[in-house]
Amino acid sequence: MVVALCFCTNVMAQLDSLRISALNAKMTEYFDALKYESIDVQKEECDFMIETCTDSLVRQHVALSIYDHYIDSDIMGAEAVALHVVDKWFLTGEVKMRDEMELLGAKVFAEFNRQSQIGRKAPSLLVKDMADVPVTLFDGPGNRYTVLYFYDTSCATCKVQSILLRNLLEENDFPVDFVAVYASDKHEEWERYVKDRLALNTGRTTVTHLWDPGLDSDFQRKYGVVQTPRLFLIAPDRTIIGRGLDAQALSQMLHAIFDEKELTYGSEESMAMFDGLFAGGAPSAGEVTDIADYISSVTLEKGDTVMFRQMAGDLLYYLSVQRGEGFKEGLAHLIDRHILSRSDIWRTADDSLKVVGFAQMTEDLLSRSEPGRTIPDLKIPGRLLTSRKIKDGTFSLRKLRGDRNIVLFYTEGCNVCAAEKASASELVAREPKVKVLMVNVDEVLSSSPSLAGRLFDSFDLSTLPFILETDRKGKILRRYITISE
Repeated sequence: MVVALCFCTNVMAQLDSLRISALNAKMTEYFDALKYESIDVQKEECDFMIETCTDSLVRQHVALSIYDHYIDSDIMGAEAVALHVVDKWFLTGEVKMRDEMELLGAKVFAEFNRQSQIGRKAPSLLVKDMADVPVTLFDGPGNRYTVLYFYDTSCATCKVQSILLRNLLEENDFPVDFVAVYASDKHEEWERYVKDRLALNTGRTTVTHLWDPGLDSDFQRKYGVVQTPRLFLIAPDRTIIGRGLDAQALSQMLHAIFDEKELTYGSEESMAMFDGLFAGGAPSAGEVTDIADYISSVTLEKGDTVMFRQMAGDLLYYLSVQRGEGFKEGLAHLIDRHILSRSDIWRTADDSLKVVGFAQMTEDLLSRSEPGRTIPDLKIPGRLLTSRKIKDGTFSLRKLRGDRNIVLFYTEGCNVCAAEKASASELVAREPKVKVLMVNVDEVLSSSPSLAGRLFDSFDLSTLPFILETDRKGKILRRYITISE
């Protein structure tokens, strides 16, 4: 967007009040048009305004007007434009400020705001807790949002904001870390203040009280704490996403983050997307876990919990209906790492119904006959195939004694089961050291319901065929395998 201030180049060396009034009116119009643009676009347009003014006095007036407008803006993050103008035009000498004191003020503004702009990583701080134990903030990755609050016990506004913040966090119990930093050095006053105004009773909101009486951490410069209160919201990847907040603005941001909309999982579009992603054939477990971890990294590192829930939930539904070792073992990783261990994200009633409950039931199935365990000591009817003979009878699962033992659970009328049975016959003919025990689940159900119950408790027979491999001692090596491929 470009709006030329055409008269800038034609103003006489001495600005009169009429021309200043006209120029200011045009700039006000310009600022109104810019306020919905991104900060980067606003920087570019402000540079353009300054560049179009060839007269030094006009250029100075325009640059100072931009600086004054953005340094006092009520829009969060807009002060970044003022900082840009200081760096590019005033500190370089391209445009002169009215006097040295004004330039000094601009330098101080830039120095105290440079590190805590929206989109920048939160500067690390080495401060102390109430027992004077050193605590380092923001020196590594996190997994929760952080509310960072600088305050002073003698600050009247802080007293009001502290009560409002306490009420906000207690009433909503957001899964955030509330870090309150006392900006002065009177320990007894600080303790009383915390007890009276910042003692929170919450379940999911963690509260940390810190101070820096010697001002060794340089928090004033790093976070622009020239006065209190000073309130920031920091994303899990340590990016500053809110600054210059008050309790009301923080409330709006936290509700926008955590009051998540009800999501629908397993749509045809999501199934088709994952079909395309795994179109190269049966994936390994590592390939599936890599996808799950990638979804987490590209969403949660940006603080986008809604996108994470949508994609992880879709992947859960997709993997749950897939056959094959890679899909199933990858599903176990997804459930363990990204669903059941993340109660801070999957926390709504809708999540419990659609994702967490489903994941818990699936985890129960996946926990049966895990690789590394010894196969249950059950004797079951079946047909044992070896390279030399075929034998019907009752067999102990732990005493098959082959170098490789394949146990194939199947049902009648299943085409996939039939294909696996045929492949099993070919396998034992091809590899003399392999034994295959084929178990007709329908027959077990009809002949011995109690044995069938033990089988269903021991193995994931929710989808047949179910095939696993053991060694000579009955140790489970693999499961959900496919013989026919």
